Amino acid sequence: MSDYFKSDDRYIYLVKKYCEFYIPMSYFDGTSGFAQDMGPTINVMGIFNVGFFEDGKLLETRIMNLPSWITVYVYDSVVKSIKLPGEPEPVQCKVLQYYEGNKVMNATIIEDSENCERYMDFVLKGKVPSSVPYDASLRLWRKNQAMNAVHLGVPSVIEELILSATYRYKDDVTQKFARVIGKDPKNISQYDYKAVNVRQICQFTSTFTAVTFEDIDSMITSSLNRSREHKEEAVSPIEQVIKM
Repeated sequence: MSDYFKSDDRYIYLVKKYCEFYIPMSYFDGTSGFAQDMGPTINVMGIFNVGFFEDGKLLETRIMNLPSWITVYVYDSVVKSIKLPGEPEPVQCKVLQYYEGNKVMNATIIEDSENCERYMDFVLKGKVPSSVPYDASLRLWRKNQAMNAVHLGVPSVIEELILSATYRYKDDVTQKFARVIGKDPKNISQYDYKAVNVRQICQFTSTFTAVTFEDIDSMITSSLNRSREHKEEAVSPIEQVIKM
């Protein structure tokens, strides 16, 4: 986004007439959320949509590509529903408004292993915005580690396995999105996924794994629906042992 912002090595400023930051209100949920409203500033995971305007008209929407904990300055803000790329329904967002010359954020980001832990939580809770293309998900995770001088100490295939499990096909969450787009890459969009909380995966795979989850009511419901619709079940090795 270098054509929209400039830096004096201390701060980053907006050089265009007007832009808006769209931070989903879900980011602010709970003490371990992905955004903290500090009044004049907001600490936030730097992956959210940014809208650029000219003469009152939206020119384009881009992703703030800073997968780490950043601090943005607040001038004017409003909470409203915004139609974001990749999202089927409008998303309730805190909209931060910036005008030409406004100081947006600090020019440097502090290296901290906690930023890596927070981003992993971001991935595992399915909070990566749907406007991030699926093929960029691994690249963003690696960028987060590089920005904070951290290496998870595992082969890349482990990270890919986690992503493939948490990214589900939006039209049928029982299917991994990687499998669906791999079969038909020309007709399936990189945005046709739904990122889910890793704790929900057992809900989508099989009746056996579903009943091991603490929310037994929703698991029974999903299992009954799976049986009624005759959907394929993933068989657990433990299930096979028990049946023996």
